[in-house]
Amino acid sequence: MRRFLIGTVALLALLAGCTPAEPGGFSLDPNAVVLPEAEVDSVAASEMYVQTDKELKSGQVVISDEGDGLVRRITEATTIESRQVGAQIVRKVYLKTEEASLEEAVAAGDASLDFGTLQIGQDSLVQALPGVSVQAVTGRINITNVTFSPVAGVNVTLNGFVQQSLSPKFRLVINKAAGSSVASVDVFEAALAGSLTASLQAKIVADKKFSLAAGTEQQIAQFAPLRQAFLVGAVPVVVVVTPRLVVGASGGADNQVTIQAGIQPTLSVNAGVKYDRDAEKKWVGVWTPPSFNLNPSFSYTVPSNGNGQLYAKMVLDVKLYGVAGPTLEAKPYVGMTFKPAPATATVRAGLGASGAVSAGFKVLGKGLELGTSALTYDEGKDFSCTTGGGCTPTSSALR
Repeated sequence: MRRFLIGTVALLALLAGCTPAEPGGFSLDPNAVVLPEAEVDSVAASEMYVQTDKELKSGQVVISDEGDGLVRRITEATTIESRQVGAQIVRKVYLKTEEASLEEAVAAGDASLDFGTLQIGQDSLVQALPGVSVQAVTGRINITNVTFSPVAGVNVTLNGFVQQSLSPKFRLVINKAAGSSVASVDVFEAALAGSLTASLQAKIVADKKFSLAAGTEQQIAQFAPLRQAFLVGAVPVVVVVTPRLVVGASGGADNQVTIQAGIQPTLSVNAGVKYDRDAEKKWVGVWTPPSFNLNPSFSYTVPSNGNGQLYAKMVLDVKLYGVAGPTLEAKPYVGMTFKPAPATATVRAGLGASGAVSAGFKVLGKGLELGTSALTYDEGKDFSCTTGGGCTPTSSALR
């Protein structure tokens, strides 16, 4: 059983475990109560055991930084025992609970949450294909002869590295809508900001005519979840991020072919999604086109007509209060259309990104529960490439 802390000690424990959020803060609804992790003994799907000096009763909304965080409504409160500790009455209480949302616990507020740069290393790598490793200190993900076969007769081999200094960022505004007596989520924003450096070389060998559907992907690395707790006024907000590295290919050729393509970009990233309760279009994209230096390369053998795209992407699966919500992606890519006579290719290289929010995501507010499908973004440059002759820029355009 967790050692019980009360009063000032419990408050200090909550403050020590949470990162302050800016700007402003959340004011707690009179019907809500914060239970620091130190006051929670155990949690199940619809029940809790707590020890606290607070008066708990049916109908209250409980918010806590326990585990991945939780927001629950009490449907039944049963005191198991009470004892005097100094001037306070400490109660061990059994709670029956049901789902609730943060907007029910907060009267009003505006907070911006910066998760900080993702810290990943070899010790946090929980799943990886052979050939994937992570450098200590830098967090660079090395890719050495990583192979996968998206369809029979087609083999893809990847080499290079991906290095990131990415930070998930969130903003949450809770206010009363015009004419409403209760608070609700006014604005929710989730975005991925920072930089992404990659050196990727891919080789595709096909022994026959082939076709790869868009989204033919292989996860090559997954990292342990990263947890961050924020203190917004007196309200804890808990965010958990699980990073993954995914590679993918699409396209096809009308004959057997060997293709080699590469990209060496350093990209700025700012992409995500935003919900606005009062807007006509509730969900919109957040996107700042990046500046980049791409340095694409291309070659192929065995004349053939075809097209394709190769990419590696950092994927961040985000949970708030233990509930799956936003998924944010940043994807450097190289795409091509090639023809045999003469052996040339039109190559497009750049950054793709997307943001989505899972349906059922209502732990922050009921207006968010429908979520949104992926909102995608693409900024790239076009090149004309010849085998052995390099690639020459032809244009750039936002898509």
